[in-house]
Amino acid sequence: MSIFGNYKDDEIAVPAIITEDVFHYAVHEGLAFSASTYHATADQYMCFTTPNTTSYLHLLWHISAEHNTLLNIWEGVTAGGSSADQIVYAKNRGALMNGRAASAVLAGNSATVGSVQVGQAFTGGTQLNPQGDFAAKGGGAAEASHEYVLEKNTTYGFHLDNIEGKDAGMTLTWFEIPLA
Repeated sequence: MSIFGNYKDDEIAVPAIITEDVFHYAVHEGLAFSASTYHATADQYMCFTTPNTTSYLHLLWHISAEHNTLLNIWEGVTAGGSSADQIVYAKNRGALMNGRAASAVLAGNSATVGSVQVGQAFTGGTQLNPQGDFAAKGGGAAEASHEYVLEKNTTYGFHLDNIEGKDAGMTLTWFEIPLA
């Protein structure tokens, strides 16, 4: 063993003491997922129901936009009238590294496991960020201090208000962390 210690897990071996943040760890453990939506001029919507399991979703967001946008996050919504499912992919693609796991989220209206509903407005619910989260030209992201831990078995809606009708998109990233 070197003076730096010896780090080893099921994926890597490095002759040093390594500290990785929980988000990096979640990717390696196959617990991290993401979904995106984009449009050149219109508002964007994403909707899904969290699983009714012992796992909680820890959510972060990122916005890319040509001009100003506002992200509105809603809890307890009713999904839009038609299905526009998009498969959610694991951020760890290494099959031998706990990768390629399936997300437990359910698409808005169809309840398809491992998918989200995109492009369909939702109704009702409680807005969790009443003023919205503003992203100026170029976009923005919420770092870990802005993380949301989502309630189990609850339908969430994300509305990206494309204020100026220019290119805009959002990416949601979450980690499905089981309770100990």
